[in-house]
Amino acid sequence: MNRRWTFVLMTILILWTGVVLYFGTRNAVVSSKQTRWAYNVLKKIDQMLDLSGTKLFIKIRDGLNRLWFGNRKMPTVELVRKSAHFGLYMVLSIVSFWFALVYSRKVLMAVLVSISLPALVASMDEYLQQFRGRGASLNDVMIDVSGAVTGTVFCLVVFALIRLIQFFLSKRAQRKEV
Repeated sequence: MNRRWTFVLMTILILWTGVVLYFGTRNAVVSSKQTRWAYNVLKKIDQMLDLSGTKLFIKIRDGLNRLWFGNRKMPTVELVRKSAHFGLYMVLSIVSFWFALVYSRKVLMAVLVSISLPALVASMDEYLQQFRGRGASLNDVMIDVSGAVTGTVFCLVVFALIRLIQFFLSKRAQRKEV
């Protein structure tokens, strides 16, 4: 059973890494079109739901802008692009965490892999972008790593909850036996 899960998670990890690198190897024009398309879809959703005027949305948008760009005020389309970076690497981190945990059965190993593997992929991705007419950006790597750290923290919380539930269920079963 463990071998099967290891194989499944490794396959997902390889495929998702391929997806991440695929998006990173698009030239500047294609990348810009993809971002513009995603932005337009989000804009249409916002027109239906009117989310961008809420206090929570404004807080999140301004917080991400400060975190990712400092004092520079960036257009919303750029926030969409960087949010995609964050999300892609958060998913990569989550898959990396569960793969490493199933493979090694050690939480520390899972944490190390779920941060270091996405950081390595992010660095390679930025390096490879130079050959596709796009510039490399240390800021993008930092956004990617922050996505990986967020994914890792999410996995640790889920793992702790699973262990806590298992603990209480075993205690309950022990009380029933007595």
